[in-house]
Amino acid sequence: MSPSRGAPGLTVIAVAVVVAVTKAQTSVGFYPSTIFMSGPRVTSYLVTNSTLRLSLTVITNSTSAAVQTCSGTDSTENWSSTLVVVMLPNVSKVMVISNKNLTLCSVNETNCCTEVLCVVETLQVTACENNTPIASQLIHAEIYVNTTFVGTVSDNKTVIPNQIYQPLGSCPCNLTSGACDILCCCDQECNASMRNLFNGSCYSGIFGGNVSPPFDQLCSVQEKNHAPDWFPFLCVQSSMDNSPFLGYFYQGYTEIPSQAPSFNLSFQSIYESTLGTYKQGDAILINLNGFSDYFTIPQQSGIGTCVGYAPVTYLQDFNTTCVSYITTCSDVLTLDLNPVITNGNGGTVSLIVHMQNITMDIPATGAALPQSVQCDVIVSADYVVIWEATGIKEIQVTIVTANISLTHQAKLSQRFSATFLSNNSSSDVLSGNPGYQVGKPVIAANGSVPFVRSTLEVWKPGGDSSCSAVTQTPVLFGQNSFSGCLLNVVNENCTQLRENVAAFLKSLLTVDHVSMRGNSNVSDPSEWVSIIFESNTTCTGDCVIENAVCLKVPANMNIQIITAVTGVVEGIPQEEVLAAKVNFSTININCVSACNLSLPLTTSVQFIKVPAQPPPAITRFQMTYTEYDCEKNDVCWQKLAYPLTKYYTGEPYHLTLAKGMILVFFFISAAVLGDPWNRIRKAWNRTTL
Repeated sequence: MSPSRGAPGLTVIAVAVVVAVTKAQTSVGFYPSTIFMSGPRVTSYLVTNSTLRLSLTVITNSTSAAVQTCSGTDSTENWSSTLVVVMLPNVSKVMVISNKNLTLCSVNETNCCTEVLCVVETLQVTACENNTPIASQLIHAEIYVNTTFVGTVSDNKTVIPNQIYQPLGSCPCNLTSGACDILCCCDQECNASMRNLFNGSCYSGIFGGNVSPPFDQLCSVQEKNHAPDWFPFLCVQSSMDNSPFLGYFYQGYTEIPSQAPSFNLSFQSIYESTLGTYKQGDAILINLNGFSDYFTIPQQSGIGTCVGYAPVTYLQDFNTTCVSYITTCSDVLTLDLNPVITNGNGGTVSLIVHMQNITMDIPATGAALPQSVQCDVIVSADYVVIWEATGIKEIQVTIVTANISLTHQAKLSQRFSATFLSNNSSSDVLSGNPGYQVGKPVIAANGSVPFVRSTLEVWKPGGDSSCSAVTQTPVLFGQNSFSGCLLNVVNENCTQLRENVAAFLKSLLTVDHVSMRGNSNVSDPSEWVSIIFESNTTCTGDCVIENAVCLKVPANMNIQIITAVTGVVEGIPQEEVLAAKVNFSTININCVSACNLSLPLTTSVQFIKVPAQPPPAITRFQMTYTEYDCEKNDVCWQKLAYPLTKYYTGEPYHLTLAKGMILVFFFISAAVLGDPWNRIRKAWNRTTL
C-alpha cells in the first residue's frame, strides 16, 4: 500500500473491493489481506458483523508462517493501529501509522532516521472477538528516507519560452511519433532514401515564428536577396513574431475520447459515480438496498434486438419500439415503477407515474396455445427527466397499459422513450434561436396573449392500428409525415358517421396559433400566426344517395405549413413559419344506415418552403449573354481593379478612388526613378552626344 500522499487511487480500489465483497455477503476479513507499505501510514478495510478489537504484533521470525494471536494490543513501540467506522454498513477502516520520526535529520538532531533504508519490518494485524482471532492481515514495511538538495537555493524561476516562437525541442517539425514527417529533415525516423525525396525543400529554422533565415517578403531582407527597384513598395513590414510559418505550428493539443457507457461496468465505476455529479453520457444510478445499480429501461441494441435492462444515460434522449413474440405473460417486457433514483446531488428522487389504460386486440400470428392467457401489458412508457446543471430534479413517466387475451401466439409492439428537459425551460419549450431547427417540434398555442406554449401534434399508431389505441406525437419542423388509424363504426347512419368522424379529426387540433420562430415571445402576438381552418366537413344539400352511398365523409386532415428562410445568423440560415392551414379531404362510403365498418382515417403534414422575397426577373439578354457574367465564369474582367469598382463596399467610393490614385502615383514614380529608367536616360544621352 502506498503512503497517504499517493494512496487515493488504491484507497478507491479498496473501497470498491469492499463494496463488492459486502454486496456479495462474504465473511469477515481484511481487504486487502496483504499490503506492501512504503510510507509512514497505510489504510485497509475490515468487514465485520460485530464489534472487534485489533491486535498488532511485529513478526521477527520470517522463516515460519505467522500465527494469529490476540495477546497483543493496538499499538507497539514503533506502530499504532486504529479502527474507524466508515459510511458502509459492517465496514470499518483500519489505519496503521508509524510512530517513528521519519523526517530528515538536522545538524543538531540525533533521535531521527540517519540511514537511507529507515524501516524494514513485517507487521501482523489481527481482528479479535472475545479474545478469539477472527481474521488477520500482513503488512510488510520498507520505508526509505528522502534525500534533499545540498547547496544554495535560488529564488529565480526558470522561464520557459513560448513554443510558438522558440520551441524547446531540437526538431520541432517532428510531429508524428514513429513515422517520417515530410519536409522535416531533422526527423530521425526519415532514412536517407526518404530525405532524398525532399532534401531540397526542407523546412528551415524552427517550425513556427522567428524563421531563420527570414522569409523574402520582409522589408528588412531587401539588401540581401538582390531585390528589384520596386521592392520597397511591395514588401512586408512586420516583426518575426508574425510570420506565415505560424500556420504550421502544432499546438500539441490532444483530446481524450470519452468512453461510451457500457452495460457491464465494474463496481469501482459504480462507486465512483455515486461520489460525484452526473455529466452527459453517465449512466443514471439507483439506490438498491444500500448499493448502487443502474436505472434501466428497455432499449434497442446495435443489432436491432431489444435489451430489457439497458442503462439510461444522462442527457441522451431515445425513442425505441420493441417487438416481442409472446406465448406467456413472462415474454412481455416490464418496468420497475418504484426505483429510488440517485439525483447526482447527494439525494434521491422517485418516479411520478401517470397511468392510462386502453382496450387493444392483438391478432394471432402463430400456433394455438394450450390454454387462454390474459395479461396486463405495457403498451408504451414515456419518461420525462427534468434536469438542472449536474443533477436530476424530477422524473415523470406516462404508462399506457392494456389487458390482452391470448389464444394463439401473438406479436406485441411496445414503445419506450426518454426525454431530458432543462429545469429552466421545462415549461417554456424552445425549438430554435431565433429560427426553427429542423427536427424540433413546431410550437403552437391556444387562446389569447399571453400564450401558453404547447406543440402541434398528429396521430401515432399503436397496437392493432385501431383509433382507440392511437397516441399523439409532435409535428417536427421540416419533416413531412403521414399517419392514420382504423375507426370502428358500429350501427351508425350517414349523418352520425359524418359528425362523429369530423369531431374525432378536429379533436386532434386543440390549438389555433403557431409560433413563427423557435423562440417567439408569448406576449407579442405579431410573432404568432393564426391557423387557417378550411372547414369543408359539412355537407350542403342532399349528401345521401338513397339506400346506396353516404357522400363527403371526412377521412383525412391535412396540415400545410408555409416556411421561408428569412435571414442568416453566423452563416446558418434561419427558417420561420409564415402561415399554417388545415383542410379536410372527404370520401364516399357505400353505406347509409346501420353502418358497420372499419374506416381508415389519416393525418398528413406538409411543409412548403417559399422564397422570402421573389427573385427579380431577368431579361433574355441576361439569360443568354454570359461572357462577362462574373457568376458564371471563372475569369471576371469587371473585377480586375476590384477596389475601384462598384463591387467593393468595404469603404466609401471616394476613399478607395483616392487610395487607388496614390497607388498609381507610386508605381509611376518607381518606374521613373528606378534602374530601368536610368538606363534609358543614359542611353538617350549617349545617342544625343
